[in-house]
Amino acid sequence: MYRISYLLAVLFIFSIADADAQRRATTYESLLQRTDQPSSYIDQIVIPKSDTESMFAVFFRLDYDFLPFLRKRPDMTTPTPDAEYFSTLRMGVEVFEGPAPSSRRSSGAISVFRDSWQDTIWVDSFEATKSRFDYVQGFISTELDSGQYHYELQLARVQSVREQSSSRRTFRVSNPENTTEANFIILSQNRIDGDKLHATLMNYGNNVLYGQDYSLLIRIPEKEELQEKTLTLNLYMLGAGQDSEEGEIRHSIEITNDHTVHIKNPALSRVDNKVILTAEITDDGYKYAYVDIPNQDFENARFRLSLMAEGREKHIGERIINSQWLDMPVSLYNLDVAIGMLRFIVSDQELRRINSGSTAEKEQKFREFWAQRDPTPDTEFNELMAEYYRRIDHAYKNFTSLQSPGYDTDQGKAYIVYGPPLNVERRLPTNAPTREIWQYPNRTLIFEATTGFGDFRLISES
Repeated sequence: MYRISYLLAVLFIFSIADADAQRRATTYESLLQRTDQPSSYIDQIVIPKSDTESMFAVFFRLDYDFLPFLRKRPDMTTPTPDAEYFSTLRMGVEVFEGPAPSSRRSSGAISVFRDSWQDTIWVDSFEATKSRFDYVQGFISTELDSGQYHYELQLARVQSVREQSSSRRTFRVSNPENTTEANFIILSQNRIDGDKLHATLMNYGNNVLYGQDYSLLIRIPEKEELQEKTLTLNLYMLGAGQDSEEGEIRHSIEITNDHTVHIKNPALSRVDNKVILTAEITDDGYKYAYVDIPNQDFENARFRLSLMAEGREKHIGERIINSQWLDMPVSLYNLDVAIGMLRFIVSDQELRRINSGSTAEKEQKFREFWAQRDPTPDTEFNELMAEYYRRIDHAYKNFTSLQSPGYDTDQGKAYIVYGPPLNVERRLPTNAPTREIWQYPNRTLIFEATTGFGDFRLISES
């Protein structure tokens, strides 16, 4: 299988932004501001329950750094003795008949369902309130007849009277017999236990996690003309600037009877902070295909899932998804910044060579540079490259001063090139600047404070 070496997160999700943004000079600091944003994810599913009615559900995931936490009050009862901070939130959903109006002023649609979900999250430390790897997730569901609808979300946080509304979303509930298009539910895992399907929703919106396999549950239309057709699921990788009709095929699998299951009576539950879909497996249920996707083999990129039927040129269902590397180093969001950061380990001449030519040529030379140094060339992930750019992030976070960004300080450069020292000793000599001694297995670096505001210069290396 053709392999594009790891290409840094699609080189790079933010480098394919609009043309005006491309013309502006991108710096590490501007990338940091754009990427250091709290995340929330919202998705929806429609699953038939009968010939006239379907289960509709909105599910969501909110990272802790998205939630405003408060310090506990002395009179509060906490779930554990160590709990120090809490965040109370309420998610409300209202479903209306018809498509979403063009403006809120024109809204006069009939409300057919309204419900809310509420929870209080407790954490033990201030650092935990800023975590983007911890999250709360939930769902709100109802049963709807066939027709076109739209829904609105309102999120209230920390007992605030202000509500933050999401954009309106239109959706359709189709009669199962009239369903003409396949739809995709993204799962982190699924299993069949006797006559029961158990599936854990991925719940990252249109995202899957880079380097982690996932599964799909695909609704197969009941149209008679498809019953004897061979169905194939194709996965296309979409490069920078490519639209959804293009892309390089990266994976293909024929849907056989081994991949299909008939289900009915779907239900959602929340177990251990996971959203679980269960359904009965029965011959008179609705046809779904369940497919495992070996995502560990694929780049951190944008993809198109397309379900094709034998003899038909047009797909019978597709979905665009993005691979998401949750802790991707900041520099890798932009090709020019990533190349510029090579200055700590390559000569000026080599840096000019890599940085010359068109964007495509620079991208190719950059890929080749890291492919030659990949410690595990048979895998998609390049550990050495990831470690190098993580060190740049560490240097910026820990060694930045009023005078210089952390990666341009002597301590930052040493950390980038040599990594974390085995031991750090700080000395406070009388009538002399503060010194730090970094010890490595084969070298000792001595730094001396220059201003008293965190600036250290290298004065000795042995």
